[in-house]
This record gives sequence, structure tokens and C-alpha cells, in this order.
Amino acid sequence: MWAPYLTIQEVNNLESDRFIKIFGNVVEHCLTAAIGILKNRPFTNIDDAVRAIYSYLDGLETQKKEQILQLYPDSVSQLAGFSNSFLEFNTHQKIIDCKSTSLRFEDKKRLKQLCKGYKEKHGFPFIICSKEDNIDHLCLEIEARLNNDKNVEIETGLREVKKICKLRIHEIVK
Repeated sequence: MWAPYLTIQEVNNLESDRFIKIFGNVVEHCLTAAIGILKNRPFTNIDDAVRAIYSYLDGLETQKKEQILQLYPDSVSQLAGFSNSFLEFNTHQKIIDCKSTSLRFEDKKRLKQLCKGYKEKHGFPFIICSKEDNIDHLCLEIEARLNNDKNVEIETGLREVKKICKLRIHEIVK
């Protein structure tokens, strides 16, 4: 993402507008999250920056948490629309690293139906931060989370968002 990586000292010395621009996608296209963690500077290390974003997310009201989840693309459902040759040569974002080249039509159909049902029930896309490349495992995860009520799933989705945030911060700061 940013080359070279920033040191924690460089992060602490960034002008506010530059900080917001650089950290504005730590939470999916959410500049207010970057603004929300500005007050926590100076960070002593990368873990402080991660804790700051976690604290920001935890401090949101339930409705705002749901709005955060709605910002994320429906990446898992999109896997069902990709051709196997596309999957063979590409990883799908950093949210899910599904490199399987053997997605059968039935797998794609099942995945798409599960994601549709999930989004209809909860009002936001299924979010997972995983290196799992087994479609059956992924479908089982969606099925299990479909059983959650909305408030539980908001918190579950937010935990996945935090994992994504941590990865994204580590892409910026070394």
C-alpha cells in the first residue's frame, strides 16, 4: 500500500490531513475513523495504533457499528461470480484469501445463496478476515453466523473488521 512503510515516529509527525488520508481506509473508506484516532497520538508503537482503532470501533453506538459493516464490499458473495481462471491468478482483497481454482457451479450457487440470505437477515454483507481457501468451510461459517441475532452478528462482524484493520495498519506502519 504505502512504500516505504512509515515508522511510528513518522506517523506521529504527520500533519492531520495527511494522517487522515493515509489512515482513511483502515476502516473501509471511513475517514471519520481516521479522524477518531488522531487524538490518540502520539502512538508509542504499532500496537497503540491498533488499540486506538479498536477503541474507536468499540465506542460506537450499535447503529454506527452497523453503518461501518455496511461500508464493506460483499467480497465473499463476489467470489461466486468470479471465473475459476480469475481465482487462479488473483487473491480477493485482503479480507479473504480464497485461491481455490476448483469452484464448481454448485459451490458458487451455494455461496451466493448463503451470502444473499445473510445480507437479507442482517442488513450488511458477510465479513470475514480469513486465509481459508476451503469453500465448504466458508459456507459452514456463513451458515453458523446466519443463526446469530442481529446484535450478536454486529459484534461478530466488528471483530472481523478489527482483524482487517490490524492487517491494514501493518501495511502502513513498520
